[in-house]
Amino acid sequence: MEFSLFCDLESLEISRSGTIWGGVWIEAADEKFPEPGWNDMPVAFTCELTSALVAARERKFLSRQVRFYDGPFWLIVESSSPGDLVVTLGGSDGKKVLKPLPVAKALEHVFPTVLGLLHTCRARGWGENPDVVSLAHVVASLE
Repeated sequence: MEFSLFCDLESLEISRSGTIWGGVWIEAADEKFPEPGWNDMPVAFTCELTSALVAARERKFLSRQVRFYDGPFWLIVESSSPGDLVVTLGGSDGKKVLKPLPVAKALEHVFPTVLGLLHTCRARGWGENPDVVSLAHVVASLE
């Protein structure tokens, strides 16, 4: 099973308060979660998700919840056994537990999106934004 992160880089906008908004969603096991093009805070969400995956790789926790910032959607990353993780997708309509997958494979599929998001934010002059700085630290932990 593949686990992929998608960000609509063309949709990225920065508010007056410095919050970066745009499309961000997960695709795994024929699920598009919460939905393709979901408008949220992609940099902040990507930092949280990628940090959870890195921590799972390093077996630093058993379970971590990652929330989308806009709406009642979340996912739980569980480090069930060495090298594997289980992801639960949830929201106001209930939850769905996905099949176990290798954490290394999940990171491999997520990394290009994370890197593309970082490069796009920097190209737009947002490199000093606190969320972008955090994203740069996450990227450094993956390399």
